[in-house]
Amino acid sequence: MPQLKQFDLNLLRVFTVVCRTGSFSRAAEELSLTQSSVSNAIARLKSRVGEALFVREGRGVRPTAAALNLYHHLQQPLDDIEQIVAGFEAFDAHSSERVFKVYANDTVIELLQASVEQHLKGTRLSVVFKETPIQEQSFLMDIQTEKVDLAIDISKPLELGFSSQAFMQERIVCVASKQHPRIRGSLSYEQYFDEKHIVFNLRRFNLKVLDMLTPSVMPQRKIYSEQSSLLSMIATASKSEALAIVTESYAKEYAGVFNLQVLQPPFDIRPLDIQMIWANRLSQNPANLWLRNMLTEQIALQKQRK
Repeated sequence: MPQLKQFDLNLLRVFTVVCRTGSFSRAAEELSLTQSSVSNAIARLKSRVGEALFVREGRGVRPTAAALNLYHHLQQPLDDIEQIVAGFEAFDAHSSERVFKVYANDTVIELLQASVEQHLKGTRLSVVFKETPIQEQSFLMDIQTEKVDLAIDISKPLELGFSSQAFMQERIVCVASKQHPRIRGSLSYEQYFDEKHIVFNLRRFNLKVLDMLTPSVMPQRKIYSEQSSLLSMIATASKSEALAIVTESYAKEYAGVFNLQVLQPPFDIRPLDIQMIWANRLSQNPANLWLRNMLTEQIALQKQRK
């Protein structure tokens, strides 16, 4: 029992951050410590548990099997403690001053930016929407290290340390130029696969959206181009004979501007489920909770107006 009282619980916090980030330097940045302080903390914990915890790998470190076992036992309890403590932090939307940062895709930014800005007039709060990083590791790291307050994305992470909730659903449609020589107001299954396609490639997960949303394996499409922006996809469709699969709200918003036909896909396709994602430890944080509730209310208002 005397030894237990002498144990420094801060070592466990440093350990879990190093495990998650795979780097002493990134852990030091997140924890506002020096790199030598992080190294010293890990050395002290290694001495206490009697097991090697990390091995060097490239520019970072990789947890050993013993470290992974310890991490899986510690992550949730430590997140629970941080949530409880975060619940006491003061935040008042009417008097607090803060800039929130949110990762989102084209569709979400288009729907939310103007309404959120209007909603926050008269306060000292603002929300900056940022394009989601291509690399999955950067995306998850920025959420965990609170470089962004949350993300709105089409796929929720499976890793420990993240929470998510359904944010919105988007129907999927096909767009084609109104000058298309073969497509006139409707689209058959055969026509769809005879044409070339502009593909939305979610490079973070090495997925194509159509493959995610169709219940059966689709025939191989003839690729015209691969892109990661809905706006560039519909702009390309307007200047070519290629077809593109995009969200319905985005298609309706820009069909007139880009002189596009909006067509129903000639096969079964599920709506796109969009998730709100944040670090577990911020679940009860008043500022983050307010942000999530505010964005949920604003998207509901925008969908009603549409």
